[in-house]
Amino acid sequence: MLQLQKGKYFGIQNKAIQLDNLIITDTEYTHDRVDWHTHQNPYFTFLLTGNMLETNKKESYECSEGTLLFHNWQDAHCNIKRPGYTRGFHIELEKDFFERYQLPLNQMEGSVKLNNPVLKLLFRSMYLETKYTGAIEILAIRESLFKVFGLLANVRQQETARQPAWVKKIKEALNDADTSLLSWDALAALAQVHPVHLSRQFPKYFHTTVGDYLKKLRIEQAAGLLSKKGMPLTQIGYECGFADQSHFIRSFKQAVGVTPLQYRKIIEAR
Repeated sequence: MLQLQKGKYFGIQNKAIQLDNLIITDTEYTHDRVDWHTHQNPYFTFLLTGNMLETNKKESYECSEGTLLFHNWQDAHCNIKRPGYTRGFHIELEKDFFERYQLPLNQMEGSVKLNNPVLKLLFRSMYLETKYTGAIEILAIRESLFKVFGLLANVRQQETARQPAWVKKIKEALNDADTSLLSWDALAALAQVHPVHLSRQFPKYFHTTVGDYLKKLRIEQAAGLLSKKGMPLTQIGYECGFADQSHFIRSFKQAVGVTPLQYRKIIEAR
């Protein structure tokens, strides 16, 4: 089976950056189909635009703009690119990174699809760090990665512990529902728990408040829609549940670091 060396992916590299023990690449996927293969190092893929089918030894799933994946170094997988322009942002971590900072690589086995909007926004911020700053700030990227692994470690600990039935219901709703229709009361009704109980227990399992999670989910959805040319910002804000355009712009910039219009210009640049 083919093993790709560090920093190598199937496609055209728009940008490649070596930062200490991190390899960051921005790649346009040009192969309609990629056969089974592995990579030399573990890495994250954040799909900037386009669609593809990802298959590993356990499952297959459709990936669209905003999909975040983690592949460990020994994980074999293959891909089918759907028609259209498709592009991914990769952060590859050499094994020294895990040893130096005592991060549990052995707990991150196989291929994982990560749905948490907090994680996705961290990767959008790291992508922007490589695009709109003159000098790449390695400390900022490393700090974001520490937050990523801290959150993943907490999630893994909770997944191995027994969780209330309502947690699974909430996760499914947050992953599948129209964000503009989600509300505190709607989630409480779905989970069949009292709103006060949900407010108290939600941070234990989702690492933030209900309100903050819903806001990040809407911002993440809006960021995905911004990659669609011709879709007005007012329509995007409305579809993602923001009360007005100023609220949308203010919330987006606070979470991502740039305005929606600035983000659209950056994501469209090749």
